[in-house]
Amino acid sequence: MKTHCPLLILLFLSFYSFAQTIPGDSSIVVQGPASISHFQEALSPQDLYVKGHTDAEANYKKYKGAATGTLFASLLSPLVGLIPAIACSATAPKIENLDYPDAKLFMKKEYYDSYTSKAKKIKSGKVWKNWGIGFGVNLVAVLVIAASAN
Repeated sequence: MKTHCPLLILLFLSFYSFAQTIPGDSSIVVQGPASISHFQEALSPQDLYVKGHTDAEANYKKYKGAATGTLFASLLSPLVGLIPAIACSATAPKIENLDYPDAKLFMKKEYYDSYTSKAKKIKSGKVWKNWGIGFGVNLVAVLVIAASAN
């Protein structure tokens, strides 16, 4: 028991962490929508780029049609599935499918460029992932059929 006591103490101390403390005299006050829009106006081009990137990761979800179509075509044949995979991954998402959270920010060049490029990468990644799933299913099917033929 005596040898286990230090181990238990170390284990419980590892869960104890020190958090940042904010002094009592500092505070952040947001007063209505005017303050928020003023904050968005004050964003640097780098901040707009990062915000567009993170907003696209959080909000862009309408790639499912392209990805599902590629999956079904790839299940028929991986070669047939290449046609929609190449076509869908080469085209950028339509503006109405982007689901951007703020139209004012979307009008800013850096935010727009970042959001649309990240959305295209998301769409392309999902399309190629589904093509890979279709290819894998076909490969396993061919291997099972070949193994059962012997």
